[in-house]
Amino acid sequence: MNMRDWTLRILKLTGFALVVTATFMLVTSLLRASLQPPVLRLYLAIFFVHALIISALCWQMMPLLGKWTESFPLLLRWTVLLSALGAAAVAGSAVASVIVHYTIAHMHDVPIGAIFSEGIAVAIPITLVAGTITTVIVAGRHRLEVNKAILQEQRLKRETAEKLAAEAKLASLSARVQPHFLFNTLNSIAALIRENPVEAEHTIERLAALLRSSLDTAGTIPLEQELMLVRDYLEIQKTRMDERLSFTITTDPGLHATVPPFSVQTLVENSVKHAATGQQVLDLLVRTSRYDSQVAISVIDNGPGFDPAFVKPGHGLDMLGARLRAVFEDRASIDYFREPKRMTVRLRVPRDESIPG
Repeated sequence: MNMRDWTLRILKLTGFALVVTATFMLVTSLLRASLQPPVLRLYLAIFFVHALIISALCWQMMPLLGKWTESFPLLLRWTVLLSALGAAAVAGSAVASVIVHYTIAHMHDVPIGAIFSEGIAVAIPITLVAGTITTVIVAGRHRLEVNKAILQEQRLKRETAEKLAAEAKLASLSARVQPHFLFNTLNSIAALIRENPVEAEHTIERLAALLRSSLDTAGTIPLEQELMLVRDYLEIQKTRMDERLSFTITTDPGLHATVPPFSVQTLVENSVKHAATGQQVLDLLVRTSRYDSQVAISVIDNGPGFDPAFVKPGHGLDMLGARLRAVFEDRASIDYFREPKRMTVRLRVPRDESIPG
């Protein structure tokens, strides 16, 4: 314990002794109105010495006894504590009587035994009352701190369990998304093998490069990396669809965010699936923009659109919503805007504030 801690303990002890002394003197003044100021000052000095010594003994002894008797039955515990308070009152009064006899004027001629007898009659009941009240308060505060620590531990365990559950859910969802993307891409390559074997070979090379950079990721990836994945995916689709697909990807270099792997790609794949009908040319725009404290990634196509109420559970967009909730909770969302010959699906995620921009 350093000097500052010792100083605080001494100040607290002195303050407690002064409060007890002031209370005693107030009661004494009310009961003995005939006492003159010199006598009251003498009483004040004598009782303060008693209160200070007895309080010091109790402050050193009672916390140790409180911990030692914590598991005792209630009756036995209080028997031990009250006995200890009584012993502290007797021992403290003995020490205080010696100090009073030798240090306070007008008390040198009074025998130490007489001072002790007079002091013990007051010290024992006051020590028992003050000690009991203090013990109850300290025990209640200790119990409150213990309960607070238990609640904190339970909260941490619950948060850990929720985090592990979210991570397991995200891993399960991601494991379902990646094979789905791979299956659709391989279908496109299979069609190209018959029509254009050379281009099919190039597409396989693109796919291999794409998978090397994406399949090993977990949780989230930088938005820039996801947009590279989207560009590779659209290049693969354009190889199959030729002139029937036109796409543009615009990005703001000052915006930074992380997204679950294949999240924007899911939106793009959904547009290709629903908007590329017949011989109509699919015009596709992928655009990032600032949205308050978020980054908005919009996928806009010129198709007939779809009603989000009919999104099938367990399929692309529904799974994407589940993945966003697992990663970002309520800090991310998917918005749908359907207009004549125009469908916009907008993904909103938190900005990455750790990167300037």
